[in-house]
Amino acid sequence: MGGSVRPTRRALSDLGLGFPSLDRALEEVNEPLLRKAQDLPDELAAGGAERVLSLNDRVWFKVKTQDERGAAGEVATPHHAQEVHELPPAGWWLVAAGHRQQDTPRRDFYARLESECVREGKGSGKPCTDHLLPTEIDYKRWGVERTTLAVSAMKDLVRQAVARSAHDGKLWTVTVQRHVIGALVRSTDGESYLAVTAEGYWDHKVVAVLLDAIPGIPRDDWGAEPGPVLGITPAQGQIVFSTLLPPEVLCALLDEADGDFL
Repeated sequence: MGGSVRPTRRALSDLGLGFPSLDRALEEVNEPLLRKAQDLPDELAAGGAERVLSLNDRVWFKVKTQDERGAAGEVATPHHAQEVHELPPAGWWLVAAGHRQQDTPRRDFYARLESECVREGKGSGKPCTDHLLPTEIDYKRWGVERTTLAVSAMKDLVRQAVARSAHDGKLWTVTVQRHVIGALVRSTDGESYLAVTAEGYWDHKVVAVLLDAIPGIPRDDWGAEPGPVLGITPAQGQIVFSTLLPPEVLCALLDEADGDFL
């Protein structure tokens, strides 16, 4: 089954945490209960997940560490959040958390959570977990986080391709989602030039990310090439941009590279 388990803002607050920077996926926050929650989808698939039976309006599962307790489950993403924030139809969420307390049954985390949800049932005597569901801020964070991480990953791959081409003089390509991006570095008369190619469906936002991938080269320094450049002839459905590659920028790219090919 698999899948990452994200904490809601409520769950983060329960743990004394806030949202990290957008380049940090919430499921990767280094906190014991959050780390344990990542095992839940596989535990469920293996038949080992434990239900929170007292919360029976939805399916919630227990998440336990030695000192912490939580409730988590798979939640359908509202249609508007799917459209506005470009999110998948469902996701796993840790929706409440707390510390283990053994003094009395009344202080047990799950007993306290049941009492809270019964109060939310507004006199029905039955638990209601609507208030535990992810809110708009949770979905907005998820969408912006996905975009931020995708942009960062795309820029990293472009820089790696440029570094590899600078090393061997060949055209290197990388695939980012449905886009194929190529990079070619050539040196002539003591100066280095860079051409990047892009194939697939492109919009102005993706092109902007591509042209911002190389620190030290302003977007205005790139030029669109309608014809052959550095031995590359633009094919149908392909766009090509080129620029001068300053020595300090090239050195920075090579320093950043993993080094496996050097």
